[in-house]
Amino acid sequence: MGRHDRPELTRSEVDRVRELYVNESADLHRYARSRPGVDVHGAEDLVQTAFREAITAWDKVGLLTPDEQRRWLRRVLSNRSIDDWRKRCVVDPTPDVPETGPPEADPGDVVVLTAALRACWARITRMSPVKQEIAFLIWERCWTTERVAGRLGIAETTVRGHLMVVRARLRADLGHLLSFVDDEEGTIDEP
Repeated sequence: MGRHDRPELTRSEVDRVRELYVNESADLHRYARSRPGVDVHGAEDLVQTAFREAITAWDKVGLLTPDEQRRWLRRVLSNRSIDDWRKRCVVDPTPDVPETGPPEADPGDVVVLTAALRACWARITRMSPVKQEIAFLIWERCWTTERVAGRLGIAETTVRGHLMVVRARLRADLGHLLSFVDDEEGTIDEP
């Protein structure tokens, strides 16, 4: 490719492009003006774009009959006008996208709950290692009591008994900070 990424045309090819331009540019300009949303300057730009593409593809366009060249130019111009229209009509789809996820939490509630959670884990770390591990696996890792019992080699009832003790101590020490869900009954104890 030569200058400006277009093919080098022979003198004969340049003359044929010039002749095509003289014969078709006025009609092509009128056609461009008939496209929706195309003004005079936009029509001129579209005609120039169509001929620039014709020169770039001259190895194919030059082989076409005059009628086929006219149709080719109109198709290119039409496609470019549609591309331009689409660029102008870009719509931001985000206003129509529904909110996802939970509603935003109140910053004050987040601060209080974060402090309460830290206090709970701090209290749990002062309990026996077995109670710490059970609380961690159940509440942090979301394991079932059956899985925890299998890992520790103890009965599920023993795991539930440890959880009841941990929950009771947390309620007694930190119940004033947050609500506790009783896993066995599914009820919430309000502070």
